[in-house]
Amino acid sequence: MMGVSPGMFILTRTIIAAGFSSQPGISKKPDIAKNGGLANAVIQLVHRFIQTFSGNMRFHAQKSLENQQAGLGHLQAAFFEIMFEYLTLVHAPHAPYTKLFPYRARLDYTQIMASSILWYDLETFGIDPRHDRIAQFACIRTNMELKPLSAGLVLYNRISDDYLPSPAACMVHGISPAQTRREGISEYELTKAIRSELMMSGTCTAGFNSIRFDDEFIRNLFYRNLFDPYEREWMNGNSRWDVIDLFRAARDLRPEGMEWPVDEQGKPVFKLGRLAEANGIPLLNAHDALHDINATILLTGKLRAAQPRLYEYYWKHRSKDALRPLINLNRPEILLHTSAYYTSTKGCTAPVLPVSSIPGKRNSIIAVDLRYDPEPLFSMSVEELRKRLFTGQDLSPDMGPLFASVAGIKIPLMELTLNRCPFLAPLAALDAAAEARLHINLPQCRERAARIQAEPDLIQKLAGVFDSSSLAAPPVVDADYAIYSGGFFADTDRGNMETLHEAIASLGPQLAYASIRSLQCADKRLPVLMRRLFARNWPDLLSAKERKLWRSFCASRILHPPRETACDYALFSKQVATLQSSVDTSPEERLLLQELQDWKHYIDTNVLSYTPPGLAAKPTALATEQPQARKNPCK
Repeated sequence: MMGVSPGMFILTRTIIAAGFSSQPGISKKPDIAKNGGLANAVIQLVHRFIQTFSGNMRFHAQKSLENQQAGLGHLQAAFFEIMFEYLTLVHAPHAPYTKLFPYRARLDYTQIMASSILWYDLETFGIDPRHDRIAQFACIRTNMELKPLSAGLVLYNRISDDYLPSPAACMVHGISPAQTRREGISEYELTKAIRSELMMSGTCTAGFNSIRFDDEFIRNLFYRNLFDPYEREWMNGNSRWDVIDLFRAARDLRPEGMEWPVDEQGKPVFKLGRLAEANGIPLLNAHDALHDINATILLTGKLRAAQPRLYEYYWKHRSKDALRPLINLNRPEILLHTSAYYTSTKGCTAPVLPVSSIPGKRNSIIAVDLRYDPEPLFSMSVEELRKRLFTGQDLSPDMGPLFASVAGIKIPLMELTLNRCPFLAPLAALDAAAEARLHINLPQCRERAARIQAEPDLIQKLAGVFDSSSLAAPPVVDADYAIYSGGFFADTDRGNMETLHEAIASLGPQLAYASIRSLQCADKRLPVLMRRLFARNWPDLLSAKERKLWRSFCASRILHPPRETACDYALFSKQVATLQSSVDTSPEERLLLQELQDWKHYIDTNVLSYTPPGLAAKPTALATEQPQARKNPCK
């Protein structure tokens, strides 16, 4: 059952059982074939169920009207989930229940419960989502009016012995490995806790630059811990949103009502701290996840009040299905695209013309940036375009991932990824003031668009440019990093993962670990991920031989991790030593650096040191004791 907590499930099942035993007209095995009598009885029962619960419990823990409505929504979702289960079990041969519960058939509860926005933020120990680990997770749930429905949740991730954090990242947010050992939970428990929040029915998860950064960490966290990385983004009527492009679009198209800071070169700045400061929003502790969320909600609320139509437009066009009507590839029209890739002193918005989809990637649209002459697209061959786009020759840092600049020639192509909340708007959104502010020459853009549409073979040429079949086969990737290179798990392996999670929950990790040996997995990644899941979260369950193998694996990851962006042992040691010797390091920062030095000593003793046969390594103080608490230097 998705989107309903176990406690709510059990409570609702109990109340429904009592309701069936006493509700007039409903027997233990209702006859659904008679005049829709069950439908009427179900409607009566749900009202009785809600009234009984609200009358007896009076929602003591929920003080506001919004919270009461949200609580009723969860009760209704639980009720209908169990009603569907009950009818399916009792009357499986008939099963016309999608007529009675059409929303259940699509796993979409948004029509029977109040939707909410879950604002979340991460502090991480590095910038590589596939390798680096989450340090802190925080979230606040609001209603659609951005009024909080919760006080917030903060969780720390207890990192395992196969990972070294970036000292630079630790200096930014002030979280050390020792703090995660003191205050954190295992990565598996963290994953389950985060998943229960994100999977609540009718939830839109949102953040500030979350889709390009935080969401990728969440996907890899779920994948590494054997949960579906994507279902929380669409199941149960859920969605996701990222407001950073809302701020970029507001600055470019509707700047009134907000202050827009710039850097030394005059480029607009969209860092959360700078925006909050410029607009009088308190940010007591930058790079603390909960404080960042509060600032994001307040800033978004201010922009919503200043530009409600722009806010509502982007909210309604946050999904790929809402964006598709804007993109008619048979008769393409000029659109406005707002993105960090365009950022200059003029702004972050460009006029683009969608021309084709990337073969095999339905959600990826190839668009031409009309600020530049499209002539190279006509005159260059497929091979020349491929070489300039994909070999990285003389890439311009000011251009997007599909731009290239060689000898002053720009290839003005941009990929619009519809499932990543791009800000796309009709050209009508560009008023005269915005046109002047962004230095957009509309007559020239229309002339270039006409030339592009008149080119007879451009679609075929671009299809050839982006044809991946002729590219070299991707290298074999370690299972931990193969979220995108290994494909989706087959249904049989998804069943194996569900079986494993059920075993851990019902039998405990020890018995569940013994059971995984009997699972037959089609995907070669899965057995590797299963073994590492138990080693990271419950290392005491490993046999003596398995512990040696795990220790060897940890040493390999520490000394030479497979990812180029990863922090290895040598870099960690060098950065800590450099910061400790710096005269600019504050006393509070030196306390943090000492904890990093302690973590290095822990790794030296427990991972890298050689243990002669027959002797057991003695754990260090970090593994067995709680070091003295340290004040966060960022607070």
